[in-house]
Amino acid sequence: MKGLEKELNRARAEQKILAEVSSHPAVRSGEIFTFASFITESVSKALGIERVGVWLFNETKDELHNVDTYRSSIAEHHSGAVLKEVEFREEFQYLVKEKYVDANDPYTDPRTKGFIESYLKPNGITAMLDGVIRMGEELIGTICFEHVGKPHSWEEDEIIFCSQLGDQIALTISNLRKNEINKELHAREKELRELNESLERLVEERTKNLKKTNAELEVTISSLQKTQAQLILSEKMASLGQLVAGIAHEINNPIAAIHASAQNLKESLFDSELSLFQKELKDLLPSIDKQKLFLNCLDVLKSRVEMVSGKERMRRRKEIESWLKSKSIPESFSYQLIDSGFELPILEEFEILFQDSDVFAIISLLAEEITVFQSLSIMQLAVERASKMTFALKNFARFEVSTDPIKTNLHENIETVITLYQNQFKKKVTLIKEFEPVPYIEGYPEELLHLWTNLIYNGLQAMTFSGEMKIRTEVLEEKVRVTVEDTGCGIPMDVQNRIFEPFFTTKPSGEGSGLGLDICRKIVERHQGKIHFESKPGKTKFFVDLPLLLVT
Repeated sequence: MKGLEKELNRARAEQKILAEVSSHPAVRSGEIFTFASFITESVSKALGIERVGVWLFNETKDELHNVDTYRSSIAEHHSGAVLKEVEFREEFQYLVKEKYVDANDPYTDPRTKGFIESYLKPNGITAMLDGVIRMGEELIGTICFEHVGKPHSWEEDEIIFCSQLGDQIALTISNLRKNEINKELHAREKELRELNESLERLVEERTKNLKKTNAELEVTISSLQKTQAQLILSEKMASLGQLVAGIAHEINNPIAAIHASAQNLKESLFDSELSLFQKELKDLLPSIDKQKLFLNCLDVLKSRVEMVSGKERMRRRKEIESWLKSKSIPESFSYQLIDSGFELPILEEFEILFQDSDVFAIISLLAEEITVFQSLSIMQLAVERASKMTFALKNFARFEVSTDPIKTNLHENIETVITLYQNQFKKKVTLIKEFEPVPYIEGYPEELLHLWTNLIYNGLQAMTFSGEMKIRTEVLEEKVRVTVEDTGCGIPMDVQNRIFEPFFTTKPSGEGSGLGLDICRKIVERHQGKIHFESKPGKTKFFVDLPLLLVT
């Protein structure tokens, strides 16, 4: 039991760290030094590992640089050490070929023997676990768990946990690269805007002197702007597609690990006849009838996993304490029983379980199993939500445009974009969907995704991400109408006739290129439809009318 309790405590600690790591702001911002420092200290303190370090390869992959190492005994971080392939060529090859190096005795393990004199002995390391960090096929680095002065055998859950942390580090580096690309893209947009403004001034000056050639010059400028818009759009779509596809791929790794862990826990703790739970149950209740009654009770409690309010919890506690007192059972067990989902009717239904048995062991076993079941339920919910997001990202990442229109489910197309923005709708934005039954349309689903993305995000920005957004679909004669309505500040009357012009924007510098609504217009026109809007302070509606059948 002590061994199992130790494993469960370690699993809870690992689960807590993964939850904190996956939601850490440094993952999204790409601040790898801050993120590495947080991981090393958190793991070292929670799991009692003396040294935890993050090492990253240089661009040529022939050197490992220490980003951060935390030493528990002196509570200090340090960094800067370098390991060169020319000095540890054989050991580097193991990192290239394997997913991890679990050296229970690094002094005899052939994978770590090269580190003995220069690294293991000076630092007193007695057990080493290196989790290899990869981004797709690219080798990124390693995360190291190192025990000092005591032997240790690495368990499977520690290896999986180490790999999961490596996935989070890879995602952080991916976001760092993405942010660097975005900064460069914003710089190019600003440069392009300045060039365009310079071009407009030049046009104005020449127009004064060359009125006869004004019409020809306007046609030239319009053609140039359309070409520029198409080039920028292609560059953005290609970059964004690669980033989104990469992120979706990386998310699948922790999803698979969580799913596998949940399945393994379920089989080992509940399903297997050889599980510790089954053995403990048989030892505790030799009677087969009482074993069946215990399992029936457990099934009832599993169906009642819920959050109980303070007032309801107090009511249940009083009833349960009264019942326990009548059975000469310590009232202190009321808290365990409530946390396990018990209330008075269930106690009375399974009263026989608490007669002529080790009551303390019965209640403890029930509480332990329900706790594990709750943890598995939380893991399953997380897997389902992450899988849904990954599916939406993969759909969004398909930027190749169909050459011919295909039958498209309009609701599924819109829901993909809504899924990507679900985090915004959970906060201060209320989303109302009024979806009437609409037939399939013939269209280009990849382009429609970007149409809804621009309209929805423009609405969220107009509301400063706080308000109400309504999305409505309906059939009007021979067309389908999609309405996107927001409660934002509205479009000023003096610019309403310009919002579909390329490069025109009312947003601050760096927040928009002025191409979003121009792209929307072109997408709708390619579908032989129409787009228009109505706007006043507090209510803006964009209407997209698409024909039920396209004429090709």
